[in-house]
Amino acid sequence: MYCPAGHSSNDIVFPSYPNFIGSNGNCGLCTKEHHIQEFKTWSSGNADIDEIIQEFPINNIYDKLHWIPYNNFQNIKHVVDGGHGSVYSAELKNGIKWYWNFNTRDWEYEFIGCKVALKEIKDSRFDIVEFLKVKKIVNYFDFSANYYGISKNPSTQNYIFVMDLFAGSLHNFLAKKFWHLEWQSKIDILSLITSFLGHSHEKNIVHCNLHSGNILMVGNLYHYNNPDLRIDLGLCKLDDLILNYNNKNNNKNNQISGLIPYIPPEVLRGNEFTREGDIYSFGGIMYEIVTAQRPFVDKAHDTYLMIDICNGVRPKVPDFMLNWIPEWYLDLMYRCWSDDPSKRPTSIELFNLFDEITEKLYNNIVDDDAMQQLQITDENQQNISKFQKQELFELFSHSSKLHPQSCYISRSIHTLHGLQDLLEEIKSGNSSDPNILKSNESYNIDSKDSLKFIDEEI
Repeated sequence: MYCPAGHSSNDIVFPSYPNFIGSNGNCGLCTKEHHIQEFKTWSSGNADIDEIIQEFPINNIYDKLHWIPYNNFQNIKHVVDGGHGSVYSAELKNGIKWYWNFNTRDWEYEFIGCKVALKEIKDSRFDIVEFLKVKKIVNYFDFSANYYGISKNPSTQNYIFVMDLFAGSLHNFLAKKFWHLEWQSKIDILSLITSFLGHSHEKNIVHCNLHSGNILMVGNLYHYNNPDLRIDLGLCKLDDLILNYNNKNNNKNNQISGLIPYIPPEVLRGNEFTREGDIYSFGGIMYEIVTAQRPFVDKAHDTYLMIDICNGVRPKVPDFMLNWIPEWYLDLMYRCWSDDPSKRPTSIELFNLFDEITEKLYNNIVDDDAMQQLQITDENQQNISKFQKQELFELFSHSSKLHPQSCYISRSIHTLHGLQDLLEEIKSGNSSDPNILKSNESYNIDSKDSLKFIDEEI
């Protein structure tokens, strides 16, 4: 089959993919050639960014990353501020050029009027080029968040990532639905997250900032039987870039970015983030799945907490919840939190375990001690009376009160290596702690709503 331009369905449009030609006027090679012609009509203002964006329609069959003019957005509304900038919701007024129609000799547009999220990067330290290099490797089928393109705010000159607009984060979801979640749903969530980590680590990508706030829930937060999610790529880095940096500089980091409760001790000490570090962060997610509270919610997130973590202190599961959690689960969670990175399970090991348990749960197979423990703990949680739930809620609300100097948004943190000359001064009170939140700073966006949602579910 041939299109009017002479392209054949036997031609290759992307590496390993033959050209597709449809009676509706769609030809893969025509679309590719017209995208290339469009490159002359726009610029992001950064040649490196332009070069990477232009590679997407040439080399990628699934993920298309477009340059989207800022005037294509309408009904822009502020949603939330984050560690590297702000997120807004908006509508795509004219949609996105999707494929060239050889019948009409014009572009066909997708997502006209579609709601999207605009993530405006306000932190000059955020490496957009490195992020785009990661985006080239990770695709939608790896459970990563879907990005439509890049734009630029003409008023601030900040770059903007245009991506799917999600219902909320895993943290929001757990706050709303914790009391109704059975182990099948919990294991489903953990299986999806470890699948993402497995795919990423296989491609030498380290997430570096995995926590419940950047695990994004697809669809309605009140639909909890079959939860679906996507992972925001956040601070993802290529492992070989990290290794090259270490070999070239042969030194430790004085500053890092992230959330102290999810950062592994070796990184708090100044070492680079590795895939083993992602596993430590995953331990924090395992903790929240079974407690509905984030790690160290009742502690100040300061240098003292960093020292405690490096000395082996880990979040404690409330005693009244222990009957709801299998022993093997707790053992695995604490393995993820091991001070020795080599003793942590791998992402593949975790995925294989949760995937196997998921299959057994769906088929009602109880053939070993792990499955028996799940069955018993599920029954323990389901058999709680309304009165007992209220008692537990009162205990839970007391244990999960947010410390005013806790912080669950990514920020710049001074490592213990960077503070080595100041540590004694900080301990003695002769020097202020640069990692403690100032009185005018507030980093807990949805903390007030969390207990309200849990209360509503009782």
